[in-house]
Amino acid sequence: MEPHEVFLALAMVLLGARLLAEIACRLGIPAVIGELTVGLILGPSLLGWVFPSTPLEILAEIGIILLLFEVGMNTDVYRLARAGTKPVSAMATSLTSGRSAIRC
Repeated sequence: MEPHEVFLALAMVLLGARLLAEIACRLGIPAVIGELTVGLILGPSLLGWVFPSTPLEILAEIGIILLLFEVGMNTDVYRLARAGTKPVSAMATSLTSGRSAIRC
């Protein structure tokens, strides 16, 4: 992939993500839903304007790491502890079922 194609794809993704995130927020939906929708629309599954390439995959991995870091920073541990055992049991169930699905 040529450098100008990488920058064009990155610009389309960033502008589209910003636009749909704003629309999602105005509709009362979390912004991340709008951002994920842009990936579905522009990616190979729908329009096919943006295809995975090494630079975009690296940037996507960095974006996932930053998203998870932000979620961790905004998690209120005391509120989670007050919720009781339901969140812990849901987490344990999802981890167990996910690991068993991978082994099959």
